[in-house]
Amino acid sequence: MKRSTKIISVVALTVGLAGGAAAIGKHRMGDPARKADFIASYISSELELDATQEQALDALKDQLLAARQTMHGDMTSMHDEAKSLITAESFDSAKALQLVTAKTSAINEAAPEVVTALGDFLNSLNAEQKSEISEFMADHHGRHGRRR
Repeated sequence: MKRSTKIISVVALTVGLAGGAAAIGKHRMGDPARKADFIASYISSELELDATQEQALDALKDQLLAARQTMHGDMTSMHDEAKSLITAESFDSAKALQLVTAKTSAINEAAPEVVTALGDFLNSLNAEQKSEISEFMADHHGRHGRRR
């Protein structure tokens, strides 16, 4: 087999494997609700939560999913509006500010319920569980999910 054929075969195989892995990963965790369930299950097992604490965690998860839905609600139309602002003859600052204000108000509307649910969950934890969360945050500070 020629050297160029080997190189092309290896590149094609590598791209195929990488694409397949990406497709499987997206399929497995592409749904926000499934990802939230996975994370809640992980937190519950790591902190060894009791039934009351699990209820508080589920309430927090539900609030976060609802807030996400509110903030991402009509994302397609927002992207279309932003694109039209960029491609327009002249930039419409008032329309851009209106888009930002709409997004900010959606966040402001969802925030109180999320903060309340977070407070309820954290208040249900004991000192040891809070210490575990603190250690986890210290270990992962600045990594944003990247492995080091």
